[in-house]
Amino acid sequence: MSYQRIFFAFIIAIPLLFSCASRKRIVYFKDIETINKTDTLSYVPQLTIQPGDILQVTVSTINKDISELYNPLPNTYNNANPAAQGYLVDRQGYVELPQIGKIYAKGKTTEALNVDIKTEIDKLLKNAFVSTRLINFRISVLGDVARPGNYSIQNEKISVLEALSLAGDVNYSARRNDVLLIRERDGKRTYVTIDLNDSKAFSSPYYYMANNDILYVRPGVNRAISSTTALQLLPIAATTISLLLVIYTNAIKK
Repeated sequence: MSYQRIFFAFIIAIPLLFSCASRKRIVYFKDIETINKTDTLSYVPQLTIQPGDILQVTVSTINKDISELYNPLPNTYNNANPAAQGYLVDRQGYVELPQIGKIYAKGKTTEALNVDIKTEIDKLLKNAFVSTRLINFRISVLGDVARPGNYSIQNEKISVLEALSLAGDVNYSARRNDVLLIRERDGKRTYVTIDLNDSKAFSSPYYYMANNDILYVRPGVNRAISSTTALQLLPIAATTISLLLVIYTNAIKK
């Protein structure tokens, strides 16, 4: 086999090797490839209200003046200042509403709190429609991801995988078996490690994130030289090898 054929074979083989290595690094839940089953979602934790949360309580009645009393502000959500759009849950866990007064909200879902508010509203008004939702649900995704940052969540449920998707997914160099979730609740800070290579992560009570959770993706030891960087250096390496082969071939001819 000529040196030229060896060279071209080498050039073709290198990207294949990198692609195989990259695939091993980017695959989630590797054990699922050997599993053939269906899981039943028997328990999905519901988001509960905590002190510091901001609630949007909408009360609609046939009386426009009464409706404006409870909804003095537009129902559009303001990302820059959510406090201007809703009611703050105080440190003791209460939310205070016009005419109704304080209602205990801590630890309740928005659905359960909505029932409590409607019960109080029904004492004052007839045929009122009440809707309660959390409007300051935010999470942070940091570390070895494409777009680290804070993200506002419009609904009341987001999984770890969905959070990583918002952040543009983890980078090639990330440690998928060592993703750290940080949660503050009742004056305590909890640290939980999630292994994205193990399908058991789906059944973790921390698979669904809570308000103000922080997800930190640890970088790998080879963060400085990732697969992407290596592929970028491939043309330089190929040129260098080509030059060495030419020099070697000329030396043999002489």
